[in-house]
Amino acid sequence: MNSAAVTFEEPVLAIELKRDVTKHLKRGHRWIFANCFDEGRPPKSGIHLLVYKGEALALGIWQGDTQLRFRVLVLADEPIFRRNNVKRTLELYFDSQWRKAVEIRKTFDLSITNSFRLINGEGDGLPGLIVDVYNDTAVIKHDHAIMEKTWNAKVIAEKIRADFPQVKCVYLKRRNDVEEKGVNIVGTLAPEVQFLENGVLFASNIRDAAKTGFFLDQRDNRKMIQHFAKGKTVLNLFSYTGGFSLFAAKGGAKEVTSVDIAKVAIQAVARNFEINGFKTAHTDIATDAFAFLEQQNVEKKKYDLVITDPPSFAPNEKSVEQAKAAYTKVFSNSIKLVNSEGLFAASSCSSHISTKEFIDICQEAFSKARKKGTLVYLGGQPVDHPYPLAMEELRYLKFALFRLD
Repeated sequence: MNSAAVTFEEPVLAIELKRDVTKHLKRGHRWIFANCFDEGRPPKSGIHLLVYKGEALALGIWQGDTQLRFRVLVLADEPIFRRNNVKRTLELYFDSQWRKAVEIRKTFDLSITNSFRLINGEGDGLPGLIVDVYNDTAVIKHDHAIMEKTWNAKVIAEKIRADFPQVKCVYLKRRNDVEEKGVNIVGTLAPEVQFLENGVLFASNIRDAAKTGFFLDQRDNRKMIQHFAKGKTVLNLFSYTGGFSLFAAKGGAKEVTSVDIAKVAIQAVARNFEINGFKTAHTDIATDAFAFLEQQNVEKKKYDLVITDPPSFAPNEKSVEQAKAAYTKVFSNSIKLVNSEGLFAASSCSSHISTKEFIDICQEAFSKARKKGTLVYLGGQPVDHPYPLAMEELRYLKFALFRLD
């Protein structure tokens, strides 16, 4: 059955819990894992009613092929819950969550920033659904196959265009490893989409780019780099398409060097400099950033500002200790390249590394580099990447700016 933006099959079957997670859910956590359910014949993935000892607890989405089995939408004690009317419950819930999400995003001044995350999964109460807006193009993406079946992309596209009329194309993007990378829901995806972030112009080949086309979550941190870049020599490691490099240039950097292993990403850095017309001297290097770091230290090179934003080293809990060692090493080698009283920016997108662990890693990196530092700024996700207060694990982004003393 099609229920506005949510698709489900009737009858909606109940799934019995073997553990009482009522307190867990009422605090605002939205995930229930496999060990909370009896093994046996698994239900079909999709919308189900969650019950414990015969009492309804919540309506949500079952995904049977992962350890994360159930993702909560509506608790049974919420006013919008209709025990005998799933269709109406889901309509009320989606409309409420959509309205609250739009209210946050309407705060952006589109003449300065017309790129933002409209829907951030659990952070906006719509698990598995990501919607990013890039000027006149919106991109829908899901983190699990069942979510593409659950969230009605055509209806969501209509809602996007109703609230953000500048959007002319809505594109459903799939994983980069599948043959059909995506499909046009509204309009036609352009080969290059240009968009603004805090007055800086970016271009993206959304079809082939990482994620939905760009890493929008570093917006506030890129702006911070702009404030400190004037007159400085800047090294941006793991630069991807040059977000930090562009803001360093806008801030008046003397020289900018961008390093990324992907040649296509480095070509995009050059393109982004071109469309902004920045005259800052910049060098774009397609090479392994780890090897580049080692060689720069051998050559005793120095920079006024070094930015190190590597990919996630901790894809799961088991890899945390190994990831800590990897972060410590790459940050330590980066610190060694910073001039006396220069600046070092470190970042981690690993959700399994807490903010405290991240700061501890930075402290250890300074120690290994035999340097002392002062924390100037500690940042994270911007306003369009919210997360439920009870789900600290979704506070994944950490960013710190240090002065070397």
